[in-house]
Amino acid sequence: MSVRRFIAANSRDAMRQVRAALGEDALILANRRVDAGVEILALAEEPGPADALPVERQAAPREPQAGAASSAARAYLPERQASQSPPVPSRPAPVASVTPAAAQPAPAGNQDQGPPGDFAAFSARLLDEMQDLRMLIADRQARQEPAAGEADKEDNRHRLNCRLQNAGFGNALARELLDALPGELVHGDPSGAAAWLHRQLGGRLEVLEDEAGLLDQGGVFALLGPTGIGKTTTTAKLAARYVMRHGAGGVALITTDSYRVGAHEQLRIYARLLGVEVHALADDAPLGELLAQLDDKRLVIIDTVGMSQRDQRLVGQVAMLGESSQNAPRPVRRLLLLNAASHGETLDEVVETYQRASLAAGAPLYGAILTKVDEAPRLGAVLDIAIRHGLRLHYVSQGQQVPEDLQLADRQALVDQALAVGDDSAFSGDPLEWQRTSSPRRWKSLSRGLFSQGRNLATLFARLREHVGGFAQLESAWPWLGYPLQAQQQQLPRLHAAWRGDGGESAAFGSEPSHGLLWPRSAAVKGSDWYLPAVPLNSEGLAQTLPWATHHQPAGESQKLHFAARLGLHMQWLPRCPVAATRHELDVAGVRWVATTQANTRVSVDGVRHKLAALAAHATPEASRTCRYRGRSVRLKSARLAVALDSPDSLTAWFVNLSDPDSGRSLAHRYWLMPSGDAANGLAAFAAQLAHEELPLLARRAWQWLAPSQAMRVDDELRVWIATALASLAIRLDQEQADWAVDVRGQLLSMLGSGRKRSARALLEALWYLFTARDALLLASGQMLDDRTQP
Repeated sequence: MSVRRFIAANSRDAMRQVRAALGEDALILANRRVDAGVEILALAEEPGPADALPVERQAAPREPQAGAASSAARAYLPERQASQSPPVPSRPAPVASVTPAAAQPAPAGNQDQGPPGDFAAFSARLLDEMQDLRMLIADRQARQEPAAGEADKEDNRHRLNCRLQNAGFGNALARELLDALPGELVHGDPSGAAAWLHRQLGGRLEVLEDEAGLLDQGGVFALLGPTGIGKTTTTAKLAARYVMRHGAGGVALITTDSYRVGAHEQLRIYARLLGVEVHALADDAPLGELLAQLDDKRLVIIDTVGMSQRDQRLVGQVAMLGESSQNAPRPVRRLLLLNAASHGETLDEVVETYQRASLAAGAPLYGAILTKVDEAPRLGAVLDIAIRHGLRLHYVSQGQQVPEDLQLADRQALVDQALAVGDDSAFSGDPLEWQRTSSPRRWKSLSRGLFSQGRNLATLFARLREHVGGFAQLESAWPWLGYPLQAQQQQLPRLHAAWRGDGGESAAFGSEPSHGLLWPRSAAVKGSDWYLPAVPLNSEGLAQTLPWATHHQPAGESQKLHFAARLGLHMQWLPRCPVAATRHELDVAGVRWVATTQANTRVSVDGVRHKLAALAAHATPEASRTCRYRGRSVRLKSARLAVALDSPDSLTAWFVNLSDPDSGRSLAHRYWLMPSGDAANGLAAFAAQLAHEELPLLARRAWQWLAPSQAMRVDDELRVWIATALASLAIRLDQEQADWAVDVRGQLLSMLGSGRKRSARALLEALWYLFTARDALLLASGQMLDDRTQP
């Protein structure tokens, strides 16, 4: 190691000298104020020839003038090393590379002089600081403690973990949620993290959205559950809600409970009060015949016998309902009642047992009803079970009054009630161990948590399908990669149907309207022989996943732009300025455009031609804004100037400077041309084009991942289309600021591990894992094989 001394007028200049001489990894040993300013002692970890001391000081070692100095240093070193525990591999003592300087202070700016003053005292102090540092590093490695500040970084994650634990949610769901906490929320405002948690739980909790549709449609419903859970009372409450809406003539009640004393009589009392029919089914009587007799009733509710989840007769009881469905005109839909006051382990066992029995009877559980909510101190456990098992909650029961104490399940109210618990739980488990378990290992281990991963995939695909225009086309095109080559080619026309313009306007971009087109350069993507397709953007300048292949576009610049305008895309992001005739046609058609140009482009100002870069100082400053550019936040500062090209029409030249928002350091300059009078939308248009500068690079990366093999041949056109769509989606997710995108980013990046930061490149990799993971699940279930046989 090599110790060097730096003196400057202030700390900033001294640190600049340290970085220039020793690099960014230099170790600062000490700093102090001196007459000349600030003195810093720094250490280079692995000195190269350039880091060695000056030639005149690298000659054969000379004995120091103070002979006691070196002996004191040699005597000090063994004592410190002998006391070190645990042992750390040591390097040669830095004293050997430090030579005493002259007694006079070194001049300011001299960064190669040795330490001043008493050499022995300096050596002792230096070795003491270095040895303490080494012991600190060794101690951290031995205990595997996080570095300073890491605990603060996990504040929101720890806070949400405690909140979930206190509310009664289980470790599995809490780990699943917290692994997907977006990076920008880990260190952010706790209220933002809390809102994110509410969204995650609410988004995963399925509820009955339309009670009117259920009651109007009617059907046959069987209420299942353990003894004493409230099936008879809930049967009466459901019947009462129907009677209040449609009258008593269309509902009938059936009880199969012949075990519990007075069960029939209790239901008859409710039926008499409501004015509805009630039927008691004998043990050996077939249910199917009775259901056939009640075919004229719109709603039939069956109050089944209560059985423990460990009762061996449970499977037979549920199987009887399944057999009745086969013989009856209407299927029997099974609703499981869950006691909100039960322990999570008990609820988990109840759901698993009844779900298996229901599946064995021919159909899964239709949904669930929460009972005894008024008796539950915490709702986390029952909501956890409903989420992890994918049960749709229909109603919530919280008392004995009929029908007042039965309410339609409200996901937001349930989540709010569950998380409103303020005190700590005496029965919550140990803190989660998600910090010690690698997310990628859990993700790749599909044998564990398969149902959970499948639910996450379904949630991600549903949100992307809902919010990103064209994602449905990407989702449907992905499985074609596994088709035979001829079948792939047969499917390709479906991708280009949206760009035919048969109806005068495009309606095939999904629920999100398209606003304009991002046109690529008229050259092959670097490192390949294919051309990047055009990409549609929404009104906020964010990409949609429906690329327009180059060879499907009309020939000629003017024809392409007019065709796009005919499809309703009235904003064009161009890679170069169109010719004068095309500019005039676009102006007449009311089409807006913005074109990237170069610093050396020649324009005219007052009849004199100049290079564009030379006019920057004469431009009028305009607005500024912050945006994301290549995975980081940058500040855009704009200025404009009226110019002309090769025709009398007036254009506006825009000069944009990209700078670091913290330091103000300039990062890059960009230039655009656009029609005069469109200044209001200029900055947003520039930010949109800057955001997609990575598109060719990302598309090429995805294209490489899709390389054909001996086992899988891929059509070239399909390969380019999917690669461009994936790259567009990755940029969209990096740029999008809406809440849904924050949630999706967190879940995607959790697949890559907690160390990956937000960027379009990381999101592209995560999207690849997303699609391939779904392929693995579909392949395991056999669905993919069925799809591929029917292209």
